Amino acid sequence: MEIIFLCFILVLSFVLVKEKTVISLKWPLAYLILACAVSAQATEGPRDSYQNSDPGQRVPANETANTVIEDIPKPDSIVEQVRTSTSEPKVNAIDTDTPAASSMRAFTHPGILVTLKQLDFVKNHLDSEPWKSALDRVLKDPFARTDYVPTPWPKVECGSYSNPNLGCADETNDAGAAYTQAILWRLTGNMQYAENVRKILNAWANTLSGGHTESNAPLQAAWAAQLFTRAAEIVKYTYTGWPQPEKDRVTRMFATQYLPNIKSMFSGAYACYNKNWHASGIEAMANIGVFNKSTEIFDDAILKWKSLLPAYIYLGSDGSRPKNASWCFRSDAQISAHWYKPVAYVDGLSQETCRDFDHSAYGLAAIVNVAETARAQGLDLYHDKDTNASRRITSAMELHSRYQNDLRRTKSRLCSKDKDVQGGTKGTFEIGYNQYAVRDGAQLPETERFLLNTRPTKGQFHYLWETLTHGQIGL
Repeated sequence: MEIIFLCFILVLSFVLVKEKTVISLKWPLAYLILACAVSAQATEGPRDSYQNSDPGQRVPANETANTVIEDIPKPDSIVEQVRTSTSEPKVNAIDTDTPAASSMRAFTHPGILVTLKQLDFVKNHLDSEPWKSALDRVLKDPFARTDYVPTPWPKVECGSYSNPNLGCADETNDAGAAYTQAILWRLTGNMQYAENVRKILNAWANTLSGGHTESNAPLQAAWAAQLFTRAAEIVKYTYTGWPQPEKDRVTRMFATQYLPNIKSMFSGAYACYNKNWHASGIEAMANIGVFNKSTEIFDDAILKWKSLLPAYIYLGSDGSRPKNASWCFRSDAQISAHWYKPVAYVDGLSQETCRDFDHSAYGLAAIVNVAETARAQGLDLYHDKDTNASRRITSAMELHSRYQNDLRRTKSRLCSKDKDVQGGTKGTFEIGYNQYAVRDGAQLPETERFLLNTRPTKGQFHYLWETLTHGQIGL
């Protein structure tokens, strides 16, 4: 303040000095004024540093996502090169009901995985199949209890194979219940479901402050965010009983307690993990982008999706080996082990097919979910030409469905391990089938047979109640 006052006096003196005054007196005054201005600027410091900073860093210093990385061996030089050459966009991810100043996309709401048009269609056809049986299945599930009570944690600590499991199961259960009850609110009109969604989201927004830690932190954050965002999106735009300050806290929670952990899986030691992680991370990012009205987060997710798809699902046109994702390089010598040593690379094989079909389902479901959300936002990823998306996704659904429909009929082996294929994809493929077979009219006989044999299903983690929301709806 003293420097600013001195500058004012010098400027005033300069003005009052008469023209007849010797030049040697005026010029020293001018130099003093210039020096004074520079000093004042340095004293003031940068303005608005909070708004211009990366939201991924706005978490308590002792609880950042980087703490989990420190416990993991440093990545090899190739992965490190990928990490350091890939910059994350700086975004204003903390938002209320006003899009970020840099936002260029007009988002459609609600528009995360399901739209009001789709839910209204199902609501008007609940006396018909497959939706009647699907709704009955949902209503019998614990996630649908009208007296559901959330169990929030201040910090969620999740290690490999759920060791430790401090808040992990509670968080995924609460996220599943929130999404379930958001759907039921729209289908039944029972306001208690909407209130329960509000209570679950508020409980976590008011409690979670330490983010997610331990080795599975990025995946845990993604799984929860995939479902919490869907629930929040439906209720935010259809239920008037949710006050704006509460919505704002949930928005901030997604930006500060989930997004930093999710972003961390695309760099460092996490970059070359099994890619169902990245598929879930991309879906969570896309959902947060829509809910938080951030074009930068959403567009970053779409770019990552386009890099992931050909690195997760193989086509013969890719060449003799699968492609790499932009954040993970695998050499010719490394790629077979990364894909769990298949007998051969065939159309529709996923990076985790020879691991087991369960993890393949995690990855494939998230990939399709992103395409469905993008469709709601006016972006067609289902037919993306750069990635040959329609052929990749339909080939993957047909291949995995065929091996589950009749193992004795599939004589060729997929994998080199003793037991050829393990696990299953029960609970998913409804959304992809609805797009390609029902909307587009493509023939997918193996996927159709698989779905008819498994409907109605619940699913798990981020693929949940697909028969009810997307089974045969065509919209």
